[in-house]
Amino acid sequence: MVGIVAAVILFQNHVIDPREQLAKITVQYDYSVKVEYGKPIKVAQIIDGDTIELINGEHLRYIGIDTPEKNDQRKPVQCYSYEATERNRQLTEGKEIIFYKDVSDHDIYGRWLGFVYLPNGTFINKKLVEEGFAFAYNYKPDVSKKDEFKAAESSASTNGLGLWSHCEVTKLSSGRKQTNAVGN
Repeated sequence: MVGIVAAVILFQNHVIDPREQLAKITVQYDYSVKVEYGKPIKVAQIIDGDTIELINGEHLRYIGIDTPEKNDQRKPVQCYSYEATERNRQLTEGKEIIFYKDVSDHDIYGRWLGFVYLPNGTFINKKLVEEGFAFAYNYKPDVSKKDEFKAAESSASTNGLGLWSHCEVTKLSSGRKQTNAVGN
């Protein structure tokens, strides 16, 4: 019987699982699949805590939330970014999702924008905030669920869930929240 040995690499005080890198190599895309709001589509892989790659190679950014950054070259890796990415992976990778728009179809980076649901009704955007893996993040004009996300964030903060008990949270002058850099 062939077994898989999982190696763990320590990089800048972070555990990096090589399976994450292997997943990127083994993704089978189907470029013929058309992205449509309200229609099921499979998640090929996870980019980070609030962005996924669909089976046709297009990217989808979750509306109304923001997770700590790990891929932004302008910023250091932030506290709880790996945990948020992993939770997003557990919830969506390899699964079918259905997503809906608010006002905008795409962001300035060309990513689809959406409220993401599993077929069982789980609202992924909200779940990540409720569990303390993401902040509520209002970015006009896509703010129709801002109160719902704000309430979820308040509950997670009050109960010390996820990043709220593991990170230093600061608020930028823009009002956007972020966590401290890893190792700080």
